[in-house]
Amino acid sequence: MNSRFTSGQLSRDEWRSIVLSKVDPKRTALAVIDLQNDFCSEQGALAALGSDVSPCKAVAERIAEFLPKVREQMGVVAFFQLVYDIDEMSESQRERLIRDGKPLVCGAGSAGCELFLRPAPTDLLFMKHRYSVFTNEQFLGALRARSINTVVAIGVDTQICVEGTVRHGYDLGYRMLVLSDLVATRSSELARHENSLALCERYFSITLDSSEFLRRFSPRRAVALQHGKV
Repeated sequence: MNSRFTSGQLSRDEWRSIVLSKVDPKRTALAVIDLQNDFCSEQGALAALGSDVSPCKAVAERIAEFLPKVREQMGVVAFFQLVYDIDEMSESQRERLIRDGKPLVCGAGSAGCELFLRPAPTDLLFMKHRYSVFTNEQFLGALRARSINTVVAIGVDTQICVEGTVRHGYDLGYRMLVLSDLVATRSSELARHENSLALCERYFSITLDSSEFLRRFSPRRAVALQHGKV
């Protein structure tokens, strides 16, 4: 490892460049988080409660355009579906989520729980009952089986399940990346979205946009990494 890297003599841009240079797409998982009707559709539960979900719908559409450009390079593309099943909830979840007579978002078996954006046949699909994707043991097994060391987070909501995933993954020892133009939340939460991105960048992950990700991890660069030329 570069001695300047460990001695703290690098600028943030230098440090960032070194870290990103270590990212091997074939040892990278792309986590597509909670693109579900209740979060992204105008017919979903949040919209019915009065939330403007158009930012989430827009980010789902951008993700749909992005995935075909990177799918073949990634070690794993994994979709996650949040399911609030009362039988799977902890007591603290019940206390927070089942209150005030409001409908349960992403309830088990509901139309709102269904995916707004469908995975490709080669993508993996995991169910989760908590905010973080790393609470799914099958996903952890898939990462270990493929020697994954980097996880890229995209999806919704930035300040809830995306941030929860980033914090958890960092604590587990994964290099975490967040694609800032491919995460979103409802309009009323945009300030929290921005704060969450800043917090993740400061403490837990590297934040970049999808265009930079595509430039850095093009098929040509992936081939070079496999042959030790980068």
